[in-house]
Amino acid sequence: MPCRHADRVRALAASLAMVALALNGLAPSHARAAQAIKQPAAAARADPPDVTDAGQRLDLRCSAAFAIVALQQAEGAGPAGWPALALRGRSFFADTGERVMHTTGLSREAVRDLMVAEVQALQRADDPDAALAALAPACTARLDAAVPPLVTPDLALCAALLDRAQKELTARDGLSPQVRDLRTLASVLAARARAAVTANGAGSGAADRALVKARETLDAEIAHAPDAAERYDIDHCYDLAKPEARSHY
Repeated sequence: MPCRHADRVRALAASLAMVALALNGLAPSHARAAQAIKQPAAAARADPPDVTDAGQRLDLRCSAAFAIVALQQAEGAGPAGWPALALRGRSFFADTGERVMHTTGLSREAVRDLMVAEVQALQRADDPDAALAALAPACTARLDAAVPPLVTPDLALCAALLDRAQKELTARDGLSPQVRDLRTLASVLAARARAAVTANGAGSGAADRALVKARETLDAEIAHAPDAAERYDIDHCYDLAKPEARSHY
C-alpha cells in the first residue's frame, strides 16, 4: 500500500476533480475543480470531435456524470441513487479516456474536449438533476462491470489497514499529526475488534489471533499485488472508528 493511499483516504478524495485532471493533467484544489466543471466552453473547442461507437459515447457521458456527482459527494450533497464515486469514478474516468484514445486514435486533448462537452451538456439540460438521475442506473451498471465495488473490511482488517498506513507515513514523514491520528484510529479499531471477539465468548487469545491473521492476510495480499489495499473501502474504517456516544479520544 503506497503512502499516498493514507493521504488519499484521510482527505476522503475531497480534492477529486476528474474533469480538471483531464483539462490540465494536474491535481487541482476543490475550488479549482468546481470552477473547471462550471466554466463555459473556453477550455474546450467549440466543435469537439465525434465518437461513433455507442458504448464509448455512453462511457464518456457516464464519465461526465461521475465527475459531477463526485464533486457533489465531496461537498456532502451527493444526489441519491449513486454509489461513492471518489475512487471508482476516477478509475472509470481515466480508463475510459485511455480506451477512447487507443481505439479511435484521438489525441488526449481531443478526448478531453469530448469529456468537457459531455459535462457541459449535462449541466445545460433543462433539468440537470433529472438528467443526472436518468443516467444513474445505466452508468452504475457500467461502473460495476468495469471497476468492481470496494470490499468492506471488518474491524480487524480495518485495524491492519490503518496500522500499515501509519507505519508507512511514519517512515516518510516522521511523527506528524496525521500519523498520530492514524495511530489513534488503528488502536481504537484493534480494541473494538478484540471486544467483538470476546463478546462472542472467545478469550483474549482468540482476539489477538484474529488481529494477527488480519495483518498477515493484508501483508500477503500486498506482497502479491502492491496496490491490493486500494480495493478496500477505507471510508468504512473511519466510520467504524468514530467515537461512540458519550465518549471521545
